[in-house]
Amino acid sequence: MSTKKNHMTGSHSSSFLSGIWIFIIDFCLFNVSYFLCNLFKRGTFDLSPNYTKLLVLFYICWFVASFTGKKFEEDSFLTFKAGIRCFGKSALYLLYCISFAVVILGISGFSRVQIVSTCVVTFILESLAWYIYRISFNGSNKDNRDLKDQATGLAAEKSHFSLSLFGMDFVLMVLAFFAVNHIKRGHLFLLPNYDKLFLIILGLWFTISLLTNKYTNNANKNYYFLLAQWLKSGVITLAILSLVIFGVRLIYFSRFQSYGSILMLLVFEAIALRFYFLLKKTKAETEDIESIETVKKILSQKELLLDVDIETLRKRLLEPVRDKLKDKLGEKDATLFEFIDEHVTLDKILCMETAADNSRKVFFLTVDQIPIRMFLNLRKINNIRRMNKYFLDIHQTLLPGGYFIGRAHTIVTRREWIYSKFSWNLARFVYLADFCVNRVIPKLPWVKKVYFALTNGKNRVISRAEFLGRLNFCGFEIVAEKIIDKCLCVIARKVKTPAVDVNPTYGPFVELKRVGFNNDIVKVYKLRTMHPYSEYLQQYVFDLAGLQKGGKLEDDFRTTEWGKVMRKLWIDELPMLYNWLKGDLQIVGVRPLSLQYFSLYDQELQEMRGLVKPGLVPPFYVDMPDTFEEIVASEKRYIQAFLKHPFRTQVVYFYKAFRNIVFKGARSK
Repeated sequence: MSTKKNHMTGSHSSSFLSGIWIFIIDFCLFNVSYFLCNLFKRGTFDLSPNYTKLLVLFYICWFVASFTGKKFEEDSFLTFKAGIRCFGKSALYLLYCISFAVVILGISGFSRVQIVSTCVVTFILESLAWYIYRISFNGSNKDNRDLKDQATGLAAEKSHFSLSLFGMDFVLMVLAFFAVNHIKRGHLFLLPNYDKLFLIILGLWFTISLLTNKYTNNANKNYYFLLAQWLKSGVITLAILSLVIFGVRLIYFSRFQSYGSILMLLVFEAIALRFYFLLKKTKAETEDIESIETVKKILSQKELLLDVDIETLRKRLLEPVRDKLKDKLGEKDATLFEFIDEHVTLDKILCMETAADNSRKVFFLTVDQIPIRMFLNLRKINNIRRMNKYFLDIHQTLLPGGYFIGRAHTIVTRREWIYSKFSWNLARFVYLADFCVNRVIPKLPWVKKVYFALTNGKNRVISRAEFLGRLNFCGFEIVAEKIIDKCLCVIARKVKTPAVDVNPTYGPFVELKRVGFNNDIVKVYKLRTMHPYSEYLQQYVFDLAGLQKGGKLEDDFRTTEWGKVMRKLWIDELPMLYNWLKGDLQIVGVRPLSLQYFSLYDQELQEMRGLVKPGLVPPFYVDMPDTFEEIVASEKRYIQAFLKHPFRTQVVYFYKAFRNIVFKGARSK
């Protein structure tokens, strides 16, 4: 009951402080603070022209500080203490921002008392308003337990101070300061009094580094987490340095030297941390056995028992794999096991027919060695350099009807993963950089060669459609898919031979097989609006959701965001003019259909369609049918009219389609 009550309290509090209301209330409190401080300093509410400009600058810094301090987010007000912490952080950020702005713009004539007191009074008024609200709404000011920690059950992690990280960062700090000095003046010698600036920066660096736990080396941290923590420390150091320069009137020091040293340090740290984690990874890898002492550590030399119980061993190999797989995956991957158990009959697959692996290669497995009916790989497909070759190796390894189970980071799941690991502000930039490096660059000619040479294809981002389409291209049928732990997990089954009829489309132009005149197959050209390998998923998408109103596939996840815009403007169909010049298409005619869509039509309409050429403008835009049956009836009417009066039918249909498109806004959904 207590948990529920606290949850309701946090929910009501966050509702009260959400949206535009908190913005308006806090904006009013800030203005009250600023004018009260002006009254205290000068005895009047009237602002001089310079202090009016300062107010505008304060508005900008207030918004940035509030946004950075998460003042407008519901999670910041789950408890009373959480709200006070939020206001305190925002006040500090405001002080840092305004100090930085004053120093960097070189406008140091403003009263330090008024600037500092404005930030302090804003914090006091915010805290007082929050206290009054809590008292009036809840009837008491007792703190609730932090609902977030209570919900997630997070435990404090053991950590330790890393002396090696501290030593490395100290060297980088010194190098950064003197490197900037050399860039500024062409030599390493410091000007008079710049030794004081060096000591100030060194002292701030040391203090902020300790306060932000910069050198706490938790075992679960990776490069990105530690880099984010060090970037945060650098930004805070920059802010406090601005406050010190403004507060102590150290404007005579070079701003390039002051701020450049911290920025140079951040660059050095990003590079050094990368090498640090690579070194840790190398040390963590098991070394080869090269001495007798190493052998003795692993194996104690003793007589081997030759009376192996072969029957027991055979019995274990012939047991169903279900229980063993459940133990193998454990509690960590319990959801994955439930997903597999739901779609694969594990009781009918033996232990000896199952292989599980975390590597990127399957060369050690062949059908000649052992019959494999299920292959499970927990390594993300994104880390595999040549995906199709990998899937084809799996295909050759599995028996017909065998299952492959794998996972991948798709565009959507990777975005969710990044936003769950970083704050919203930082996540936007991390996601944009990650998308450009691991999604865009691998598709650019020439540049992608450098990318794969440096990364070996590791961590590149693929779409859901490309992942499933590649499997289908390599001879698999998609049995089921589910997002588990922010990864798309897929169960695929070997049901056919790999596709050898046409190369998969990957570039900006696509060449699609369509049913044309006399029901012959023609190649239709379009601009890409779908993810690569989407052409192999048409039946799968149809089986998932069927057709929508207007005859198109429902919930077609294969279409890209920019592809939707191109389709709306018909930009994607411009290359089809080449098909018209070749004579494959005419101006008005039935749609050139894929083999899968064509198979939905009855035999009569299939034969009727073979009597006419497909067209650029289909009869759909004349009749605007909603259901599949109405589409069939519309096409039959057009074909019958065309066979009687070809030219007249073309003119009439073109006129009606043009009128509906231009004046009535008819569109194909």
